[in-house]
Amino acid sequence: MTLVIKLIKLEIDKRAYNSIKNFSRLVYTKAIKNREDLPKKEEIVTLTYNGKFVAKALYNPKSVILKILTTEDENIDYDFFYKRISNAKIYREEILGYKDTYRWIYAEGDDLPTIIFDKYNELGAMQLMSKLIEKEYLKDIVSILFELSDLETIYVKRGKKGEKIKDKIFGDKNKFETIIREGDAKFKVNVKGHKTGFFLDQRENRLEIERFVKEGDKVLDICCYTGGFSVHCAIKGAEVVGVDLSKKALETAEENMKLNNIPKDKYEFIEGNAFEVMKEMIEDGEKFDVVILDPPAFTQTEEDVKNALRAYASLNYLGIKLAKRIFVTCSCSHHVDKEMFKKTVISSAFRAKKELIMIDYRGQAPDHPISIANKNLEYLKCIFFYVKN
Repeated sequence: MTLVIKLIKLEIDKRAYNSIKNFSRLVYTKAIKNREDLPKKEEIVTLTYNGKFVAKALYNPKSVILKILTTEDENIDYDFFYKRISNAKIYREEILGYKDTYRWIYAEGDDLPTIIFDKYNELGAMQLMSKLIEKEYLKDIVSILFELSDLETIYVKRGKKGEKIKDKIFGDKNKFETIIREGDAKFKVNVKGHKTGFFLDQRENRLEIERFVKEGDKVLDICCYTGGFSVHCAIKGAEVVGVDLSKKALETAEENMKLNNIPKDKYEFIEGNAFEVMKEMIEDGEKFDVVILDPPAFTQTEEDVKNALRAYASLNYLGIKLAKRIFVTCSCSHHVDKEMFKKTVISSAFRAKKELIMIDYRGQAPDHPISIANKNLEYLKCIFFYVKN
């Protein structure tokens, strides 16, 4: 569908113009010279510089950021979405070599802002953060995804957490679960689960952990969710203890262990607060050969970064105290950058009186592409350390 309306023109300053020319896909409203013309509702607008076309962008009055849709003077229609969705698939399958399971659309990383889409074999899960895109283009987007793949079901998650908005289902309305493969591991994925059902951003890091796990190792997996890291460690012969607040996630983690034929005496899942559980373990004198910390984001805003860093410092201190050989720590907080996170972990190590050797500083899987001019797309930090004794 094409929006047959005359788009509002917004004049941007030179800095924003140069930023767009250098591939940035975000423009702040403070860069708009005629801010009095900003729409009262979500709209697609035309950005100009010295009166000449620069880009088309998605504007939402609830945000201070405009998201670039295109720097070409083209219609936002079926062909527009087809080209981008097709290119995104080519990148995952032909460049990265992914086949059945991958993040197909990563918002601005694929020039499709507000859209996240994961493919799990024949099932797809979408997060859509724009009511305008949903209203005007969702049917086209879904049609294209079906046309370009073997998908049978597309599950669209709508609204923010806490909003009572029904999700949408396209295709087979009774199929929500599948089994995916990740190296030698298998996982049950339900697209109705948290976010899009599984954390594909950690795929390469989960595979990497196998290098450092030995037969008979004791592994502690904190914030284990459905057992991603836990399963990979158990496959290598480790005894695993997983901790998470979500009973439902732990039930799935148990199923994933059974799916991979891991004996019941080789793993234990604890429902509880990570901080409290680790404090008890330290008091009991427990130690683990490998400790993995993969907590949820501790902040969603820039204003709360200091509190988030304090939480990371506490969590990492506890994790380091428990680690004997390998310590893996992660952060998915976008507002906590790589250097901030590393400094926080180092200060926690000093406090724990442990010397750490950094093996690798890793990030999100490459199907979450990071354009050179869009640092906002880079959020996952994952550091592998050797604990020196």
